[in-house]
Amino acid sequence: MNDKHPTVGIGLPVYNNGKYLSKTLDCLLEQTYKNIVIYISDDCSTDETQSICEKYAASDERIVYSKNTKNIGANANHVKVLEMASTDYFLYSRGHELMSDNLIEECLKSLLGNPTAVLSFCTTYWIDENDDVIEDKPIGYSDTMGFDVVSRCAAALWGNWDSFYGLSKTDILRSTRTNEELVGNDTLTAFEKALIGGSVHARLGVRYRRYHHYSGETYKQRINRLKTATYKNLGFIDRLFPLLRLPFLLFSSVTRSNINWKEKLMIIWVILFNAPIRYFVARGQGSK
Repeated sequence: MNDKHPTVGIGLPVYNNGKYLSKTLDCLLEQTYKNIVIYISDDCSTDETQSICEKYAASDERIVYSKNTKNIGANANHVKVLEMASTDYFLYSRGHELMSDNLIEECLKSLLGNPTAVLSFCTTYWIDENDDVIEDKPIGYSDTMGFDVVSRCAAALWGNWDSFYGLSKTDILRSTRTNEELVGNDTLTAFEKALIGGSVHARLGVRYRRYHHYSGETYKQRINRLKTATYKNLGFIDRLFPLLRLPFLLFSSVTRSNINWKEKLMIIWVILFNAPIRYFVARGQGSK
């Protein structure tokens, strides 16, 4: 690794993102931190996504473009861009979002300045289709620097899953089960990172996430949408009971971690107490 200018990979899994993709790529290429590689995996888009990607890849050697031979779903496409990466650090992006030009620089600075941190995430705002910030939809943060491992794991169960799109060392991200085909994969990944270290908020970097309004969508409808579009390769049991395996995977993450047995027992108690409550809270919220 070049200690002064480590390489940062940006995973960009795309599917029919033609409407906003040029803006997203412009934001990435205009980053003040230049030592980046953008890994794009196109999940068989049917709009102008492919032509946009090919145009940008031809004009900037920092873009690596690949198109799938069949549609594999959003989760598997996220796994693919991580597999493509050969950089020191890595973060995910989306084909419809915008970001400040200092986002990567600030995230990297925060991560390097906090040796016990395994994740650096920026300030996030929702924006509408006209790129205007939606003022009445704030997004909370879970900065866990200074927390003990038990508190970090509790925060991962209840915290801001949007930090899934933060910056981590590539090898740390690969050590987690981010490739697990599972509804709740983001929770599992955040939890396994929390077992290793803290997450730090890079306050000066800004990510603008495009808001998709699933009007009147119930919890059941949201789960069905995830099963058909995001996690297309679920096994039979996972399709019948989408969240059944999640607590067992959380338990196994604790038992195989490098923390002491007292901490393991406390975290297992946290899972037993909080997981059912978190499930019923999620059921009651639906999508807004």
